[in-house]
Amino acid sequence: MISGNKFDGIQRADPHDHIREFLAICDMFKYGETQSEVVKLLIFPFSLCDKAKTWFNELNEESITLWDQTRRAFLSRFLPPSLFNRLLLKIRNFSQNICESLTDTWLRLKNMFRKCHGHGLTKRAIIQIFYHGIDESTQAILDVTARGIFLYKSPNQAFQFLEDKVLFKLDWSLESQIEHHQKYVALADGRSNNDDNYRLMEKLEAITIKMNS
Repeated sequence: MISGNKFDGIQRADPHDHIREFLAICDMFKYGETQSEVVKLLIFPFSLCDKAKTWFNELNEESITLWDQTRRAFLSRFLPPSLFNRLLLKIRNFSQNICESLTDTWLRLKNMFRKCHGHGLTKRAIIQIFYHGIDESTQAILDVTARGIFLYKSPNQAFQFLEDKVLFKLDWSLESQIEHHQKYVALADGRSNNDDNYRLMEKLEAITIKMNS
């Protein structure tokens, strides 16, 4: 799995995304805390290729003895200042896309911040970038939903409000999927109880479980 998700060191590739994917795979297997760090350190080279693998092979082995040292050295090498500045500029010029919902806009901005690790912006600055980046109609909806001018809220209150809206949307989406599935199963039961319909319902249930996961 790790070999199938290699980082080649191309400038446009996101090293933070690679680290997240690498750790997600590692977390599928449980070790003791000390063992886990050693395993990450040993298998990380297998997730690299081309320029990235050359960089790793040229590292001073005595200077890299801990996983966190490897992670920091990797991010420092493959997130050059030019890429960081480009990501930060995109954040500062952030704007809502046409027909993009409030929650989708917030999730997109959060994803941009994850890729710009070490941006140094405060919560208040992030909220201001988001609010001024959405269109006037969405601002009005946000103010009404927040029962007052959204920017007058404290940064922590504003963050919590947006996170609650995201969770509500995800919960609503899950309930909608389940309701749709139940209606389809009931319709299939009403038409016929033959083996074909039974197998079809089993497949639909399996697909729904995978989607929800």
